[in-house]
Amino acid sequence: MLMKKSNYFLLAVVAFSIALSSCDSSKNSSNSMEKAYTMASKSKDRETVISSLTLWLANDSSIGKWAYDTLAYYHYFYRVTPGAVRNPATPKYYAEEGLKLNPNNLFLRDIKAKLLLEEGKDTASFDMFAQMWKETGDMTYYWDMTFIEIARNKIGVADSMVQSSLKLADISNKKVKMEHIQAQITENVNAAAAFYYLDALIKNAQRNVIGAAESLKKALDAEPEFYAARRTIMELQRMSSGQQ
Repeated sequence: MLMKKSNYFLLAVVAFSIALSSCDSSKNSSNSMEKAYTMASKSKDRETVISSLTLWLANDSSIGKWAYDTLAYYHYFYRVTPGAVRNPATPKYYAEEGLKLNPNNLFLRDIKAKLLLEEGKDTASFDMFAQMWKETGDMTYYWDMTFIEIARNKIGVADSMVQSSLKLADISNKKVKMEHIQAQITENVNAAAAFYYLDALIKNAQRNVIGAAESLKKALDAEPEFYAARRTIMELQRMSSGQQ
């Protein structure tokens, strides 16, 4: 009887030791992944950020509240090949997993809406931006809605949205966030400048090149370092010189 109790005690000790060892191993693994992620972030090694954070999240689900945000953004904004059409499935997966934890996460909702537009689901994308604009009043979302209407070739609707925005008394006090993925540039520009830029796109679609140039000038007057406006002016100049 004493022998059996002794055996049970030894088995319990072994099991407890294995459990402690497994726990320590898991902690050490997470610590190593965290160090790798931190080093990669500081050195701007984006591929290692993605790989180390993916492993860290697989090993420790408690970091999901912020890790999904990072993985969605890095896959959406950084993991692109210039000039190539990419598959939006990966960033969309991480965005949706993060939204399961926090459905009100505006950061992930914004990314998902942009990815839906990449997939050609313009109605779903527009509806998401419209809901976020309704909740926040952030002109960035209204700008995105207007851009979608231009892409749909609903020029009259888009023009009405642009003109009503430019008539707002406080439009110059607001900001619009724009992302240029191929150029790897993010800019927060004066909202008036952002809507003058859309006005230029509309006029260009109407083959009013002079009007487009005038609107771009207004955009740059409001925001002198506006990357998108500068780039578009250069494109118009190249087109103009090629036609002469």
